[in-house]
Amino acid sequence: MTGVVLGLFPASARAEGACHPSTDNQEGVFSVVVENDSLSSGADRNYTSGVELGYVSPENCRVPAALDNAATPITQIISHADPSFWGLAIGQSIFTPENLQAKPAPPDQHPYAGWLYMQFAVAAEIKPNARQPIGHLDTYELEIGVVGPWALGEQAQNSIHKLLGASSANGWDSQLHNELTFAASFDRRWNWGAHNVPLLAPLSFDVTPTAGATLGTLRDEIRAGLIVRIGNQLNGDYGPPRVRPSLASVEQFYNRRFAWNIFAGAEGRAVGRDLFLDGNTFGPSAHVERIPYVADFQAGFSLSAGEWRLTYTYVWRTDEFKTQDHPQDFGSLSFSRRL
Repeated sequence: MTGVVLGLFPASARAEGACHPSTDNQEGVFSVVVENDSLSSGADRNYTSGVELGYVSPENCRVPAALDNAATPITQIISHADPSFWGLAIGQSIFTPENLQAKPAPPDQHPYAGWLYMQFAVAAEIKPNARQPIGHLDTYELEIGVVGPWALGEQAQNSIHKLLGASSANGWDSQLHNELTFAASFDRRWNWGAHNVPLLAPLSFDVTPTAGATLGTLRDEIRAGLIVRIGNQLNGDYGPPRVRPSLASVEQFYNRRFAWNIFAGAEGRAVGRDLFLDGNTFGPSAHVERIPYVADFQAGFSLSAGEWRLTYTYVWRTDEFKTQDHPQDFGSLSFSRRL
């Protein structure tokens, strides 16, 4: 699987991105993230599925030239630093109405849509030190993909339903039209460091505030959030990976004999545009009346042993459009391995 992801870069770019880490545990991380409503209440509606395969390079590796030339001038201006590592992901997200048997789809429910994409990212990390006790991680991401029949959402959903013996979704003929789409995102995550839990050592806790923005034909939004974790050996990462627009992070962690944590977080988003709710950018399409302010609340646990990490997250999301009958909930399961 790793070869598939790395193979998306030309050989010359991979060679330039090669590195020889100077410290232990500085390996790249391959991750698989599956988000689905069947991992929570099982209600098949709205954001119903997301799958993402990702690779994040070791720290302090040379970024491939194609990314470096575009990203370094930006990271120098905003982060005052060169990129620390880079990442690549491919994924698919699926959105459906609540009533899957109606044909055509009900006009007051979430439109059918598939989103097939690639994501390129670089990150600049400022580690805490004596002069600057609060560090931060800046991530710069570009998503490029397609929405509509090209995204193969109908084939993916109905194939899984057939495999599980469930009814097919009948309204895909009314899905959003084919469209090339993009979104550019910036996020900052502050590292306040881990602190011992009083009277419960060696347990520790950390708090990670986040803020960011996205601009593009896919969505326009600004956001802010917070994650709190309690566990052991928390230093060295910023939480588990997730599929956007969720409270996302970058999958980088250090090898531990055994480490665990439980976490809870929240994020608020002010949304100016959401292609999956507002409809196609050019020409008429299915759409609903979007609510401009949305919040995610999440909780879960993470286990890591050696080069492996497993994370489960439960997500509860407030209403995203005015005719939505029920808030959204879904589960996110990620498997990661250092390479």
